Amino acid sequence: MNAAVELSDVRLDWEEQDLQVELSLSVEVAEFMALVGPSRSGRGLLLKLCAGLVSPSRGMVRVLGRDMSQLSEEELVELRLRIGIVLQQPGLLSNMTVYDNVALPLRYHGTMAEPAIQSLVMARLETLGLTPLRNRFPAQLNEGEARCAAIVRALIMDQELLLLEDPTEGLDAEMIQRLGRLFAECRRTRPLTILATMRAFSSLMQTADRIAFMRGGRLEAVARHQDLLTTADAGMRQYLTAPGIAEQSL
Repeated sequence: MNAAVELSDVRLDWEEQDLQVELSLSVEVAEFMALVGPSRSGRGLLLKLCAGLVSPSRGMVRVLGRDMSQLSEEELVELRLRIGIVLQQPGLLSNMTVYDNVALPLRYHGTMAEPAIQSLVMARLETLGLTPLRNRFPAQLNEGEARCAAIVRALIMDQELLLLEDPTEGLDAEMIQRLGRLFAECRRTRPLTILATMRAFSSLMQTADRIAFMRGGRLEAVARHQDLLTTADAGMRQYLTAPGIAEQSL
């Protein structure tokens, strides 16, 4: 298989957090990989490297076949149209309703007629149970609702790569289940690659093809969830299992 994301001998010194990230990692096309680990592990920085928001001091970052360091500003903009990104702050436009936030990429970058846009947006909102919130503004949403709306927007143009920072933050159990079903449906219909950071265990983690565990800016292990559990130390295990289960295993 081809790699959708490839980081080769990458190093990034992040003075703001007094953190140095050094690693190599490959994420295959159509793979769902979860980046797991404690705070200040470098999970978020790795995601920003893949989004082209920060640049490494050493090494190569290749995304969807393009070396990020070789792209012009115009080429980077074109590449980002193929990538859906939702970071810690969902980034919804405060003066637009949920519906208009989700429809915005289609109106700005696409050629669909408004009736077709309406049909698509409403169908995607329904997948995450957001239809009743379509006329609300971001300030009227709770954290989980805003995050889900941002994820729908990040997928509305059938992006090839989805980069998510803590996608389950603020979501209740039903929302997490809906999100898992949405990802599964998208991956059934096209080769969607998902790279998501997770700071704690959730059922969504178990649906990932592989887990990449990070600690102190280093990549310590990459494996399937069940395989990783067999070799995990106590510190790693608490991020890979539900709290009650983790405590019983110590």
